[in-house]
Amino acid sequence: MTRYLLDTTALIDFSKGREPARSRILKMIQEGDELGVCAVNIAEFYAGIPANQRAVWDEFTGSLQYWQGKILSTTDTLMAAVALDHQAILVTNNVKDYPMGQIQILPMSGSIP
Repeated sequence: MTRYLLDTTALIDFSKGREPARSRILKMIQEGDELGVCAVNIAEFYAGIPANQRAVWDEFTGSLQYWQGKILSTTDTLMAAVALDHQAILVTNNVKDYPMGQIQILPMSGSIP
């Protein structure tokens, strides 16, 4: 079993019957893979679904796993992305705001390495 987090584009393409999204997602379901969504893409998806079609998609989205991520501020997420993109060490006193494992952090508090 493989776990997949479905992006909004995958949900939209599936809902419109677009290939290869439709076939791939159906195959994942048939093979017993675990398909997940999160609050962000469910909100985006439903924003584009006409009100008269929402009940149809409630059943489908209700069958998916709902995964909650860590709550991060937009600014901290952007700072982490810039540091990662430039392969830079992020200097901060707020280490807890950067739980991403791939970000190198140099805390300003404590001893200097």
